[in-house]
Amino acid sequence: MARAVLIPHGSDGPANRDRASTRLAQLGYELDWRHVDKGDSLDQADDSVAITVIYGGGKPEDEKDWHTNRYPWLKSEVRWAKQCIDRNIPTVGFCLGGQIIAHALGSAIGPHSEGFHEFGYYPLTLTEDARGFFPEGIYGTESHYHGFSLPDGATLLATTDHFLQAFSFGKTTYGFQFHPECTRENFKRWQASDFAAYGQPGAQTQVQQDELGDRFDAIQADWLDRFLTDLVGPSS
Repeated sequence: MARAVLIPHGSDGPANRDRASTRLAQLGYELDWRHVDKGDSLDQADDSVAITVIYGGGKPEDEKDWHTNRYPWLKSEVRWAKQCIDRNIPTVGFCLGGQIIAHALGSAIGPHSEGFHEFGYYPLTLTEDARGFFPEGIYGTESHYHGFSLPDGATLLATTDHFLQAFSFGKTTYGFQFHPECTRENFKRWQASDFAAYGQPGAQTQVQQDELGDRFDAIQADWLDRFLTDLVGPSS
């Protein structure tokens, strides 16, 4: 059976089912979870890998952490992303995962220069290249204060006021700063977490988050299902 190699961080993973893994299971792929930050290995990418998805969480603290051995798993995941990209294996990253893909393509990663955070649901501003890819009126689930620069050769798809939000590279590689995979249930878990960024510049209040999530979350959920189906199709 074709594998979907899924790389979570921290406590995320099979116990907190997300939309991406749910959809890939519905499409018939074997879910091959790899907790690389907890010691799992990543083999060489081969023809059994139909897609890899790299999730968020477990953030390095600043840009220099991408160039040291402080997080050895980070280099392993960057190397894996580069292998998959080079083999034209569909490669998708959310938040930290998007940054890992961007870094594999030569991008700089780091916190916002003015200290802005995004925590909540934010409207995406679409580029002309994103017309027909994203629906109008899409909001993205956000929980971050790091971002990526646009890799050379990549196509910018969406931004918010303070961060790049989505890019494509070729026809099979996609980096997203936002979290379309995050269900409302999982976001409520984030709201109660130690990393909830309430009070930081740019972060929404819980009241704002709940109102916007109730209104707009279904749009990104529907989009993600279509995106993954179009990207890999049903497992044969």
